[in-house]
Amino acid sequence: MNLFEAVLKEKEEYLFNFGELVEREKEFLNTEQFERLISSNNFDEFCKSLNDTYYNRYVDEIRKNKDFSFVLEKENLLSMNYLEKNLTENDKKVINFILLDRDIHNIKVVVKSSIMNKDLKHLFLHSAYTYEVLKDFYENGKMDNIEGNIKDILSFVYELKPDRNNLRFVELKLERFFFEKLFDYIKDVKSDFLLKIFRHRVDMLNIKNIYRVKIAGMNIKFKDFIYPEGFLSFEFFEKFENENLDIFASELENSEYIRMIMEGTFLAFSEKTFTSFEKNEEKFVLESFAITREFLSTLERILYFFIRKRFETRSLNIIYTGIVNNIPKEKIKNRIPQL
Repeated sequence: MNLFEAVLKEKEEYLFNFGELVEREKEFLNTEQFERLISSNNFDEFCKSLNDTYYNRYVDEIRKNKDFSFVLEKENLLSMNYLEKNLTENDKKVINFILLDRDIHNIKVVVKSSIMNKDLKHLFLHSAYTYEVLKDFYENGKMDNIEGNIKDILSFVYELKPDRNNLRFVELKLERFFFEKLFDYIKDVKSDFLLKIFRHRVDMLNIKNIYRVKIAGMNIKFKDFIYPEGFLSFEFFEKFENENLDIFASELENSEYIRMIMEGTFLAFSEKTFTSFEKNEEKFVLESFAITREFLSTLERILYFFIRKRFETRSLNIIYTGIVNNIPKEKIKNRIPQL
């Protein structure tokens, strides 16, 4: 029995699904297609280039509504419906694994909306609860009628009592909470590979947030936002609490995170943006899956397909937004992990 046959036999109930998703990999865009979309000079050119991809099914609606965000929602619903229908009951826990970042995003939108007294519904992503319902729950502090991740996240943020003065601090605490929840799901899945990816992502989160805190001059102790479940210990980071970023970067110059630091530092100082850090986090995940894919379990390879789909639609939305708002091509490219 070769390795490919062994992987399939590991979960025979996924034999058809695995083959189907391998066939569906042709949906993903290649580098040339991404480059062509970014080189679009206007909305019409973007739509024309998109017509040559899997996403041509959405072009008429994009032209009609002058919007791309609905594509993220439709593709997300297709993904969730597929997983709900095809995963075994025991494996459906990975759906929460995929949805968690959306739940965190939506809570951030609701909290910012409440603090700023501004309607941010256009930033809200599809959820089991509507924007209005979650905002009402949060502002009234009544969580009894909601359940699952949303309830845990909303209750956690409510206790932090966010306001304009501590919003950045609350965001840091919320990111740490996200990784704590993510860790629980990964332990349930019992995947050594996912645990390894998780620990790398924790390291990258901690590195990014140290830059955010130091560049912004925030008076926050490392112990209040460093999450200690990465490969780099809290004790490692603590050594640099009173050091400048040059010393911190030089300590990591031979690490796996040097690309993220080199690309991210320049933009963080020159443009006050951390998008390059975030791009490299996603790029690290995609490359890790791609390099080891033939050795992954069937469930992990199915999960990879939908993680990759999530990252791709997010990238396309970034490109679309950049094109219609005349953002320089290089700035758009700095946010695309597939490039």
